[in-house]
Amino acid sequence: MQASSTRGAGDLALAAQMRALPVAAIFDPPSRRALLMPLEVIRMSETSHQDRPDASPKFVIPVRYVSGGAVVQTTSSSLTKELIHVRSVRPPRAGLVIDLQLYFPSFGDVVRSTALIVETTADPGCGFWAELAGDKRSRDRIAVLLTKHLDMRDRGCPRFHTHLRARILREGRKAEGYITNISRSGAFVKVESLLPPASIVDLDMTIPGAPGRETAVGCVVHVAERRGLGVQFVGGSDEFRSRLDEYVAGLAG
Repeated sequence: MQASSTRGAGDLALAAQMRALPVAAIFDPPSRRALLMPLEVIRMSETSHQDRPDASPKFVIPVRYVSGGAVVQTTSSSLTKELIHVRSVRPPRAGLVIDLQLYFPSFGDVVRSTALIVETTADPGCGFWAELAGDKRSRDRIAVLLTKHLDMRDRGCPRFHTHLRARILREGRKAEGYITNISRSGAFVKVESLLPPASIVDLDMTIPGAPGRETAVGCVVHVAERRGLGVQFVGGSDEFRSRLDEYVAGLAG
């Protein structure tokens, strides 16, 4: 227990060290090497973002990032002008600097920003916290767009009624159903076989106009007894994002 406590204290100290660095130091190679060396010895502890005393307000929008050469189209769960929590089944390790694209609810409002991963999180909110460290222009635009949507009590992307055949796959089992409403960040699936919250699934669907069936990784965020599952998209390709956005834009009129 003492070793665990010591490690936890080291993690918190390292996180504080990263937060204390000026943005310029994050991108300065010597400074980054000096900062990241301890990460090879001390890994930041995985804690759920719900346990954080400074948890940010809920704001769910599509997010794109690249890690290890792989493109991930996912979504956020919280956002401020300085901090974001991104859903991820396989989050990049703390200490990495990555490029993000944030897709705000209004079509065309896309902001690119560099971010420093400061903490990974485990179930039920698997993913990572990152500090937004882009240039002043991107930070200012994020602040303006975020304020606009929060002032309207908007916490994410609007949902639209639809009727799409879908299939949920998990651990070799599948359940047929229908998507009855959809947004750019998730869908509600009418299905008989319900799953526990935080379950990670593959959601297979047919998007009108697409050349074939689309599959996205989803996280169950809502369970409605005798009705179905609310699924948040947490993994997909650029092609999936493009086709989904085109379809939802058509529903929005």
